[in-house]
Amino acid sequence: MHTGGMADDDIERLLREVNALNGPSQVPAPPAAASSVPAKKETSSAGGRLAFAVGSGAVLGAAGWFGGLLMPFVGSFSAGVGAAFGAFAAALIAGPPRWFSS
Repeated sequence: MHTGGMADDDIERLLREVNALNGPSQVPAPPAAASSVPAKKETSSAGGRLAFAVGSGAVLGAAGWFGGLLMPFVGSFSAGVGAAFGAFAAALIAGPPRWFSS
């Protein structure tokens, strides 16, 4: 096997240096648990989920309708209804993202 001009002892020396750097003495200690900060509760109300689903269905339904206007052989009404139904169902199942409720 050709090592690209490096002798086997150079490779062994480099491996020892890497192992010394990655040894257990270099591993940082795990951070202390922040017991003074209470954990935030995950609350998701059914009303918030439904409102998000209706809103996303309306917005993506309008986008689907507009996309249907631009595409040949696709009716704008059917594209809008399909996009609205798909967005409503997906948002109802998945719920709002964290950034939406914070």
